[in-house]
Amino acid sequence: MRPSRRDIVIATRRSALALIQSRAVGERLNQLNPRVGMRLVELESDGDRVKDHPLANFGGKGLFTRSIEDAVLDGRADIAVHSLKDIPTEETTGLVLAAIPARRPAHDVLIARNANTIEELPSNAVVGTCSPRRAAQLLRIRNDLKIVPLRGNVDTRIRKVLEEGEMDATLLAAAGLLRLGLDEHAANAIPISQILPAAGQGAVAIQCRADDHTTVRRCLRLNDSNTTLAVGAERRIAAALGADCHSPLAAYAECFPVNGIRLTARVLAPDGSQCLEASEEGSTRAVSDLVDDMANQLIAQGATEILAKAAETGISQSIDS
Repeated sequence: MRPSRRDIVIATRRSALALIQSRAVGERLNQLNPRVGMRLVELESDGDRVKDHPLANFGGKGLFTRSIEDAVLDGRADIAVHSLKDIPTEETTGLVLAAIPARRPAHDVLIARNANTIEELPSNAVVGTCSPRRAAQLLRIRNDLKIVPLRGNVDTRIRKVLEEGEMDATLLAAAGLLRLGLDEHAANAIPISQILPAAGQGAVAIQCRADDHTTVRRCLRLNDSNTTLAVGAERRIAAALGADCHSPLAAYAECFPVNGIRLTARVLAPDGSQCLEASEEGSTRAVSDLVDDMANQLIAQGATEILAKAAETGISQSIDS
């Protein structure tokens, strides 16, 4: 069969981070298919249009991915590039996650004017975040902290803390900072054991139509098997607990040599007053059983009740972090 020379059209959000991620995927695909052209289609997501209100009040799941997926489904684009943590765990009919390239660091970073660690923040410090996961874990560590909403792109959030002084600190994902070339702001890494990341954090997903076999074949070459196994386990535990990106749930998995994997998950009350945690190691061949066992442990401890109460608060998470 002769290889197709059909151009690849990539659907992406217009944010700086989304464009960088999409261009990186396009460049890699072009290296593998040098005679095939690449073109970006920039779109505004529903989440980008909602500026001043909790995102959970506007449909919750898929706010940052829905319009991008639609462009692939209706043929305006061949693939969509997303931050994996934005994608709901339920599959979109007609689409498939064709590849997940190697993950960047999954940890969060502290952005603060006068502190290098959470412990060094002043008493009653004001921390800006719209992430229930971050807020709950921060309050679990320091219940004196005052959490206030902070939305906007990465540059906006950094500016509001370091230049405008509207708050004492915020938390951002290391992967986003590194992809944006903002390495100088990534120095204050928060240990994963202290602030567990969101499911899929640090990973980029490449999505295309399930019946577009040419594009699926092209994208498969970008897939990293260890990353796919790890983030797959994280997303499975979130799905098993009925959680989404607006939930105070954190999950992180690591793959080890000889088909080993360790998965850790946390479910928290929004104010940090309750924290359920489960962690297990096992074989990648039995990852479904491992996830089921952990989910059952957490459910038996009351995880679904905690998540249901958290959903009632309507706290939203700002993506692109």
